Amino acid sequence: MYDIVKSEENRKTVCFTESSDRISSHFRDIRKQITKNLEIPGFRPGKVPRSIIEKQYGNIIKAEVADIVRRELTSEMLEKEDWILDDNDPEGKIELPAEEKAYTFELTFSLYETPEPESIDGIRIELPSLDIETAVEDTIESFREKMVSFETVDRPSEEGDLVLLEAVPTGDSGEPQKFSIRIGESQIGTGFDELVLGAAAGTQFMARMDSDTGNDNPHPVHKFRITDIRHPVLPELNDEFAKKAADVDSVKDFRKKVEESVRNRYDQEMVYIKEREAIDSLLESNPFTPPVYMVDNLTQDYLERLGEEEPGQETIEATKELALKKVREFLVLRAVALKENIEITEEDINTDKNPEESAASVLDRLRNRKAVELILDRADIIEKEYRKGKDKDTSGEEPESSWHWISVQDNGTEPNEEIAKKEEQS
Repeated sequence: MYDIVKSEENRKTVCFTESSDRISSHFRDIRKQITKNLEIPGFRPGKVPRSIIEKQYGNIIKAEVADIVRRELTSEMLEKEDWILDDNDPEGKIELPAEEKAYTFELTFSLYETPEPESIDGIRIELPSLDIETAVEDTIESFREKMVSFETVDRPSEEGDLVLLEAVPTGDSGEPQKFSIRIGESQIGTGFDELVLGAAAGTQFMARMDSDTGNDNPHPVHKFRITDIRHPVLPELNDEFAKKAADVDSVKDFRKKVEESVRNRYDQEMVYIKEREAIDSLLESNPFTPPVYMVDNLTQDYLERLGEEEPGQETIEATKELALKKVREFLVLRAVALKENIEITEEDINTDKNPEESAASVLDRLRNRKAVELILDRADIIEKEYRKGKDKDTSGEEPESSWHWISVQDNGTEPNEEIAKKEEQS
């Protein structure tokens, strides 16, 4: 099917040969496809004489056959040779094939070689320690919080209370909108919790949204009335609660089940953290630019998975950045595996391969996985000392908005303290 006829540094010239039977089969398939959709006066669909088709479409058919054969044979060759191409467009002048004859052509490929990776030994990885007692108690409290109930109280609202309200825009005679908020969760925007904190049922006030950046078209003023204050009541930690929460018979069994879950989740997270930190450290110490076509192809693949008809520029740039990182990750791990002579047997590939995968993709996956394992075996992994309250993850917190709620007087103006605050800020 192919022979490597010339090798110079990172360039390989390959001679491909396709059999006459396969060539003739491609000619028949393409000619049949053209005939099926061809409409010529005087001939029924699908019954146009071959001589007419050859006269009008002969060279088009040959070019299509040449393109199909080139793509098929190149793909088969790359599957076996385990090359990374520097450019997805090989050099070579391809003559057009002839039906019922073997077809031979040459292509020259430029290969990409990832720079030999450095700093693969002794990568320092810090793992957060597990305070199992605190983690178990926090998890149990989260269960209780999910099963919380609320009881009406006759007092001003406090942190954590559920406040029931009615709201209507000023000048609107329609039915008021009923809703509720939990003080401390900023459910409808910054500043609203402060407007209801310490207020009792029956309290009325007016408020609207305001922006620190200034706004020529301020949000409408709403009238609010607090209809009820409800205090959260957590369920007692008893056997009945254990049954409802985790379908176990006792609090002791519940704690045991929670502890197992916490440890399993911690172990899974540590596997991810170790791998991620090792790979990120490797990428940082080994800067290189991968082939452009690989990044472009993966970017396009990611965008198609998103399913957006017209993704915005920010989405495209973020997707391309992710694709660049994933391509660099693939190539640097591949380079580690080659440098360390990591071997993957045909038996390994056949055992791990599923019907949708090619042998080459399984080879890449298994080899890179072993490269990560090797790096972790040689890494300097330490556990950070647990300090309560110091390791809280704030990465998922929402950025503070410039919009916030402010109180408004009956005449529609802001209270004096709000005006004074703005003057002080300006």
